[in-house]
Amino acid sequence: MLLGILSVLAGLVDVIGFLRLGHVFTAHITGNLVVMADEIANGGPPHVAQVLSIPVFVIAVVIAYVLVIQTRTTRGRIPLLVGQAVLLILVVYFAVRANDVGTPTPPQQILAAMLAVAAMAFQNAFIRVSLQESATTSVMTGNVTSSVLALLALLGRGPWPHDEAVAKLRRTVPLVIGFFVGCTLGAAAATHLGPWAWTLPALLSLAAIPVGVRLPLPLTPQLGR
Repeated sequence: MLLGILSVLAGLVDVIGFLRLGHVFTAHITGNLVVMADEIANGGPPHVAQVLSIPVFVIAVVIAYVLVIQTRTTRGRIPLLVGQAVLLILVVYFAVRANDVGTPTPPQQILAAMLAVAAMAFQNAFIRVSLQESATTSVMTGNVTSSVLALLALLGRGPWPHDEAVAKLRRTVPLVIGFFVGCTLGAAAATHLGPWAWTLPALLSLAAIPVGVRLPLPLTPQLGR
């Protein structure tokens, strides 16, 4: 359930960020590399926010990891989920504030975009370190690949036995559907709600906190290995 919620959340953040913040991918960070390459190849300077998204994501992941190892327990998941929510609430504040005083300036858009990028970095770190999950909630390529191979396995031509294939389908299909639902809702919200569209991922991130806290998680993550 938690991964499904986070997939919807990532879809919301990615689409709203792309539509409202100057075509910056805030969850699918590698998408910015594609856009930057196109801009450079066609003689134009890359978007500042797209360039900054890479180091900001890296720094945020490092900070998230430090927050986890300081607790040395599975309670490390709490500051990551709370941190994600706080960052998205700040996106709402700055996006709405910038819109209230007129057309948002490039620095205001960049600030909101980097806060959203940092929030998604916290989510990715949470999944990898606290949940020790190999699945991803922000990039669907791997999940779609696993789903297709699992379907082939059910037909007797895939790489896994039947039970394992069923388990993988149950694991990956909800993530793909959740991300798509988030993208669809995000596109509609960005069109009809303007900067207030950011309230949807902010509220969903708050809802994810109690779900994540109550979820039985692995024992202390294998930190330092």
